[in-house]
Amino acid sequence: MKIKFSIQTSLILMLPCWTIAMQAVTVKEIGPKPVISMAKDSLTANADFLNMHYGLFVHYSFPGKKYQYGSTDWIDGSAIQSLDELADNFDAEDLAQKAAAMRAQYVIFTTSHANMNVLFPSKVMDKYLPGHTSKRDVLTDMIKAVKAKNIRVMFYVHPSDGHDFTKEDQERVGYNDGPPYTKYNDFINAYYAELVDRYGKEVSGYFMDGGVPKRILDLPRLRKTFLSRQPGAILIQNGGLNKTVNDYGAFETLDPPYPAARWVVCKPITGEWWAMKNSVIICPELAYRYTVLQASVTNRQGGGVNWAFGPHPGGKWEIGVASFCERIGVLMDKSGPSIFNTHPSKAYVSLDKQKLVGLSYAATESVDGKKTYLHLFLPPKNNVINLPPPADGRKFTSAKLLSNNHPVKVHQTAEGVTLTIGKSDRWDDVDTIIVLQ
Repeated sequence: MKIKFSIQTSLILMLPCWTIAMQAVTVKEIGPKPVISMAKDSLTANADFLNMHYGLFVHYSFPGKKYQYGSTDWIDGSAIQSLDELADNFDAEDLAQKAAAMRAQYVIFTTSHANMNVLFPSKVMDKYLPGHTSKRDVLTDMIKAVKAKNIRVMFYVHPSDGHDFTKEDQERVGYNDGPPYTKYNDFINAYYAELVDRYGKEVSGYFMDGGVPKRILDLPRLRKTFLSRQPGAILIQNGGLNKTVNDYGAFETLDPPYPAARWVVCKPITGEWWAMKNSVIICPELAYRYTVLQASVTNRQGGGVNWAFGPHPGGKWEIGVASFCERIGVLMDKSGPSIFNTHPSKAYVSLDKQKLVGLSYAATESVDGKKTYLHLFLPPKNNVINLPPPADGRKFTSAKLLSNNHPVKVHQTAEGVTLTIGKSDRWDDVDTIIVLQ
């Protein structure tokens, strides 16, 4: 994964974050936590993914050679010298705490990135590419820490990563052999078979980078390698969707005006995917609103949005990351039942590519369809908001503010719905949530 920011975009997004980064926020975990059960088949996996709205995407990697986009560094900017140095200094508990603070439903964690240096002692890698495995089983430690917080885990994988290998390593695995790339496919499927056999009972799915090119990869074989061992695995493809392998698509870009998507969207909150010497340039308030928007999109596939950042070794973070997690966690707590365990609203519909910038409101609804959660982003100057008629023709008879249960006056006609809050109430600066029934 790679990303580039323009100076203009960075400045627009950076200014409010410094204020947030300076605030100390106490986060309390509230409410019952869901019990994580692993999907046993594709139908259950589909339902699981549909209920995922909000995740954390983590890169923590050592390419082992010069990589043009950089990689994880020590917090002082010095380079990591070996895969074992990276692995031995990974703080699993600290990562889990950050994921819990931001209220992430799931974590996508990189098993390896450029040059395929994997974060566990892999027998397959020892056979094909000696020197590409860590002694420490970072993946097991991460899974235990994150799942102890009742947060799901998925793995980032890159089946076509041979293009990042040295020439010598490419020759070892047959990457330059040409079609049908039998040796390379033998290697990559043996590796993923080992990965799934080792961790499949603990992870919900796999995020595949690299576009799964059919010129190189035996796509039906790759899908079978995953699903024959883990029938309920969620298979996501970055930057496209080839259903010969994957079931869901994903985007790794998100820029102003922040359009919604039916696919899961992944976006770094700092200048890169991995920890270098950057700082937060996406404010938690903006990230929260986009999370709401993604939950509201009609015909969404699932997954919502992943806000991406990675740790430095030793449990250190780039400037603003800890404050981002705390602040967005507070906002997620205030949203109560209006994001998690909801469906897109049928009364007030958000479509694919809906722009967040300039959007007055978005809406979700309870699973039973009885409650509509109106998320008001841009309130009027007085205490009255006028809405169009519900798209599905439903009639609202009552409303209240989610924050304090104060009643909201409802007046509905053929022309639309008028909502009036009490004189003692005020619109929230980030999101006024009104429960309509």
